[in-house]
Amino acid sequence: MLMLLAVFGLSNLIPNLFALVKSSALITSIANIILLIGMLYVYLERHLKIKSKFTTALVLFSLLFLAQNILFSVYFVYNLPETIINAILPLIFLGLEFAALTLLLMITRE
Repeated sequence: MLMLLAVFGLSNLIPNLFALVKSSALITSIANIILLIGMLYVYLERHLKIKSKFTTALVLFSLLFLAQNILFSVYFVYNLPETIINAILPLIFLGLEFAALTLLLMITRE
């Protein structure tokens, strides 16, 4: 297998893919932070107009989620995973969270 990779000039492919997988959880976490900032903006805007307990809860929800994602990003900056398994599991979690936040933001903006 390694011989075939060397023949086609792809010997650096596996280390490059591993580096990409290691940093993709951090990239996904930053994307989640951007979505949460958008949600927080919409919820704060509605909270200033309506001022109900529900809008207050939505603002607190997005703030707590934002704090969690910021802490997760800082953790990943200082503790990059060393194996593929340790990199893929958080990526799956963050990818599902990204999909859920995207749907929630789409519904919220309507």
